[in-house]
Amino acid sequence: TYACNLSCVHCLSSSGRRDPRELSTAECQAVIDELERMQVFYVNIGGGEPTVRPDFWELVDYATAHHVGVKFSTNGIKITTEVARRLAASDYTDVQISLDGATAEVNDAVRGPGSYATALRAMERLAAAGFRGFKLSVVVTRQNAGQLDEFKAIADRLGAQLRLTRLRPSGRGADVWDELHPTARQQRQLYDWLTDHGEQ
Repeated sequence: TYACNLSCVHCLSSSGRRDPRELSTAECQAVIDELERMQVFYVNIGGGEPTVRPDFWELVDYATAHHVGVKFSTNGIKITTEVARRLAASDYTDVQISLDGATAEVNDAVRGPGSYATALRAMERLAAAGFRGFKLSVVVTRQNAGQLDEFKAIADRLGAQLRLTRLRPSGRGADVWDELHPTARQQRQLYDWLTDHGEQ
């Protein structure tokens, strides 16, 4: 879905509103059936914010029951304590929480007010439920490139895996490219940091 509770300034897909042409529940299930026949072992779901689809958890259960694992990216808005326990108990789901600042000031300037607290709360719930190795996903920008150690500390504290991704000049990301993309110096520093820490 393109529906989203946030309106991140760098959103790859310019998400925010639901596309009226998005697949129905039955159509999604038909796709899952086809993937099962093709022996696809997992799907990776982004958005928008996939968890705001009313049938999202139903579709996750349908996929895993049909031998199709689910990896999904979320801003954490729907990760309740109960959902965190369900996810932690499943061998066929993986979760990626998006965070674009190691502090609320940096993150919320990109992702919107309160989004830092929402993401951190979701990660704390996953950690408390015993979910080890979920992903903390960071789009590296000019504003957060100096926070890599802090991001790693958050991931380490919560038993998560830090995943660094590049900013792409697509969707709203094209509008803020000149402001957000890391400088050449920051990219060299990122390379050095990954050389030192990449195995963890």
